Amino acid sequence: CQVRVRDRGPGVPESELERIFEAFYRVDTARSRDTGGHGLGLSIAHRAIAQHRGKISARNTGEGLEILVTLPVQSG
Repeated sequence: CQVRVRDRGPGVPESELERIFEAFYRVDTARSRDTGGHGLGLSIAHRAIAQHRGKISARNTGEGLEILVTLPVQSG
């Protein structure tokens, strides 16, 4: 099963795409924690998906960022 989530933001620098799944990592260090989050959402998602033997990845689409979540389908 795959789920794709896209935004129309500025994307993420290619060199930082893997790091966005690290706890407390934020791409834009100029943003305060009040306006820019705490850097935990994608880290929590990464751990939860891994516990279900799935994968999560990110890529720039040219129009924004795309997150792809792949989970194994379990029968019956």
